[in-house]
Amino acid sequence: MAKTRLVAVLGMLSAAFLTIGCAWPGATGPSDEEQALRLLRDYEAAIDAYDADAAMALLSDDYVGFRGSGKEGVARLVDMLEQQGGALELDLTNAVVTVENGTTRVAPVVSLMGQWEFPATYVLARTPQGWRIKGVEMQR
Repeated sequence: MAKTRLVAVLGMLSAAFLTIGCAWPGATGPSDEEQALRLLRDYEAAIDAYDADAAMALLSDDYVGFRGSGKEGVARLVDMLEQQGGALELDLTNAVVTVENGTTRVAPVVSLMGQWEFPATYVLARTPQGWRIKGVEMQR
C-alpha cells in the first residue's frame, strides 16, 4: 500500500514538472550556445512575421545595429521587408558561438535579404530577461 502511494506521488510529481516546464532538480537546461542560437532563430522568425515589437523585445536596451542604428533601425527594416514582401534569413550553418564574461559572439552569420548577402557577427549580452542581441557587426 505504501509502495503504491509512493509510486502515485512520484507519478504526480513527474507530471507536474512536465506540465510547468521544469526539469528535475540538478538537471541542466539548454547551454549558452543553444540559447544563443535559439535567440537568433526567434529574431529571424519575428522579422519574417513582420512583428517589429517581437523583434525589438529580443534586443538589449543598449542595442547597436549596422552603422550605429538602434532599435528604430530594426523597426525600419521590418517595415521595409513587409512593404516588399521580403524576408530575412540567418544562415547559422558555419556559425561559431563564443561565450566569455557574460557576452556571446556568434560568427559568421550570413544574413540574406533578397539579393543582399553579408556576413555578420551577432553580439549577445546576458540580461535579467535572458540573452538579448546587443549588436550586429558587419564583417569584411
